[in-house]
Amino acid sequence: MFSKSALANVAKDQLEEFGRLKDFVVREKLFALQSYSGKAALVVKGVRRCGKSTLLKQLMEGQFDNQFYYFNFDDDRVLGFEARDFQVLMETFLEVFGKKPVVFFDEIQIVHGWELFINRLLREDYKVFITGSNADLLSRELGTHLTGRHVDFELYPFSFSEFLTAKKIGIPSAGFSTLEKVEISKAFNEFLVRGGMPEAIVFDNDAILSQVINDIIQKDVIRRYNLRKPNEFRNVLNFLLNNVGNKITYNSISKNFQIRSSNTVQKYVGYAEEAYLVFMVNLFDKKIKRLEKNPKKIYCVDNGIVAKNSLGILEKKGALLENLVAIELKRRGQPFYYYVNKNGSETDFVIETRKGSQAIQVCLNPNESQTQEREQKALLATINELKLKKGLVITLDFEETKKIDGKTIEYSTAWKWLLKK
Repeated sequence: MFSKSALANVAKDQLEEFGRLKDFVVREKLFALQSYSGKAALVVKGVRRCGKSTLLKQLMEGQFDNQFYYFNFDDDRVLGFEARDFQVLMETFLEVFGKKPVVFFDEIQIVHGWELFINRLLREDYKVFITGSNADLLSRELGTHLTGRHVDFELYPFSFSEFLTAKKIGIPSAGFSTLEKVEISKAFNEFLVRGGMPEAIVFDNDAILSQVINDIIQKDVIRRYNLRKPNEFRNVLNFLLNNVGNKITYNSISKNFQIRSSNTVQKYVGYAEEAYLVFMVNLFDKKIKRLEKNPKKIYCVDNGIVAKNSLGILEKKGALLENLVAIELKRRGQPFYYYVNKNGSETDFVIETRKGSQAIQVCLNPNESQTQEREQKALLATINELKLKKGLVITLDFEETKKIDGKTIEYSTAWKWLLKK
């Protein structure tokens, strides 16, 4: 059991560190958090180092003005923290900082039994804010013991508009001048390769893009699952990052790395998903039973992580562009799939919305006639099969609207599409 003096020292140090967090890029998610007025625990989830703590600092400073307790459980000084230590921690808070109505816990899911403690705080009318970087550990306990008593928000690395804010580039409210187009287009080319991890962009620290991978492997996988073959997991993870936008099957990965069981591969991929590092997209299929049997496409939560940890990916900007579109669709919370036409051609994304489906093709350079014809033909097939009226092609720098057989195909630059809300 931890002593009050030990916890007091850690809490004071962490609060000072928390106060030093740079937060001049106001996150778009902040407005949604500010509008929440319920009594349930507010949970912010996302990949490590995507800015969860900074986001909640912005919320705390704007609404609670030093009226909160803060503690980060992802700290080597509190390794071995157990459920029984929560009572000691609360007593320490009261004695050192006085009575405060709000508690903010970073990575609390590390501690077994944390959800029972949070339940008690909610019964005692504390406002509770939690961040976490492991989907499985969070959702499992939240669903079991905090059903109806938590509200979830997912945070991603910087969007393109947040990236522009970090670069001090303004976004015009209506129309773009030639100079603005050039400046924003140039910034997008950087965003395409460097991604939006806040520390990499704000502090020009690309080393964080490799450190995130190491932290996920060591803290989220090896430590939590007692992994016996860490190099085997690392090989699978590298394979996933080198294959963004491609279809994968557990059997093919198993054979490629001579892993005995495809179930082991499935677990490895699941670990990466739980850490919010990668996500998979299903084939569009109205028969739910077939969703899990079809090959899935793999994507990564940040282009900078992909570029930093993959070989030769910078020569595959088409894959990076597709990954970027997938991240944005994920950020917007729209269900989406990839689609295979009856003739075997593919459309990158089909989005399901309340107003119906939307088909999106990603094409780096449609100026090449053969490329344009191939991508256009696949998109038209999807439009016809799904009985749609139009489709969208997201490009690097090509814009045009076409009418073909009564259907509309809009070509839009990626940066303009990203800035449309």
